[in-house]
Amino acid sequence: MNKSVFIWLIVIFAVSCSGNNSAKKEQPVPIEEVPSSAEAPEALEDNLDPEIEDVERTEWQNPDLILDLIGNLENKVVADIGAGSGYFTFKLARTAQKVIALDIDPKALEYINKQKSIVGDWSDNIEARLTPPDVPNLLHEEADVILIVNTYNYIPNKEAYFPRLLEGLKSGGQLFIVDFKKGEIPVGPSDKDKVDPQQIRTSLRKASFRKININQNSLKYQYIITAQKK
Repeated sequence: MNKSVFIWLIVIFAVSCSGNNSAKKEQPVPIEEVPSSAEAPEALEDNLDPEIEDVERTEWQNPDLILDLIGNLENKVVADIGAGSGYFTFKLARTAQKVIALDIDPKALEYINKQKSIVGDWSDNIEARLTPPDVPNLLHEEADVILIVNTYNYIPNKEAYFPRLLEGLKSGGQLFIVDFKKGEIPVGPSDKDKVDPQQIRTSLRKASFRKININQNSLKYQYIITAQKK
């Protein structure tokens, strides 16, 4: 074979191999290997469930009991304060006219919005709303019902916060606070991060809430406080 022809064959072969490698790199990644855009934000992923349901939590939280206590939400606006991943938000949205999911963490609200796109049009009545820690961020008499679950102790300056919260509640509207009992229980924070329900009752009275009731029996690890606006 002519030497020059042999050299050209080597060059052509090398270019051909290079081209094949480039094409291989540009192949789409199989769907099962693509990270889902619905995965929880990195800071929250240990606490979130892609199905908006935490089976282990449901066993002790008993959300159906809490929803039954809240009652009929047809044509009502509910504010879910400290909504987190939307554990209660999506449950409330199935019957409420509107649910305002309030949280101080934009990543939590981003996750809720991603879940809305997954579960379908029935969740379009959910509004994810960012709020400062010490401000309820509700319009005047915007909500018929306000729900605060496992969040009370993390609200700063409660003496200023709860009168503002009252302003965001419609006349006759109800407040529900669910939080952990003190003592040796397998869930929840340490006792130093828990609040005695009598202390919450006092704060609510100062803020002009009425018909305050403490239920310590319905849930195994938590109490339920209900209150109302005149």
